[in-house]
Amino acid sequence: MLYQIYRKKCHTQVYTEKNSRSKIPYCTLKKMKEIYPDENFVIIGEIGIFADTSNFQDTLLTDDGKLVPIFPRGSLTKPFEWIAGYVAVGENTYVAVVKSIFPPFLRRLFAV
Repeated sequence: MLYQIYRKKCHTQVYTEKNSRSKIPYCTLKKMKEIYPDENFVIIGEIGIFADTSNFQDTLLTDDGKLVPIFPRGSLTKPFEWIAGYVAVGENTYVAVVKSIFPPFLRRLFAV
C-alpha cells in the first residue's frame, strides 16, 4: 500500500531518510505524548530501519516524489535503533521514525 505524508502542526522536526535522502517532517515523542496522553493513535509501521526491502512492503511517498519503505512494527534492532517520533499518514494513523547509532555507510554490514 502507498501512503502519503499527512501534514500536521506537530511536525516540527525533520528526519533525513537514509535510503532516499528525503527530508521527512515528524512529531517528536514528547509532542505525541502531549497530543495523545492516552496513546489512542494507530502505528502502521516503521521507517529508517537497517533492513532489506522487498517488493511487497508498504511505502511512504515523500514530498519530493521518492518512495520510502515501511517496515512492520518491531523491526528495529534494540539498543542500536530507537523510535524518535512519528510521521502522520492519516488523521490518527502514524509511521514510527527510527533513528540509529550506526552511520549510513555501515548500513550494509548490519542489514538483516
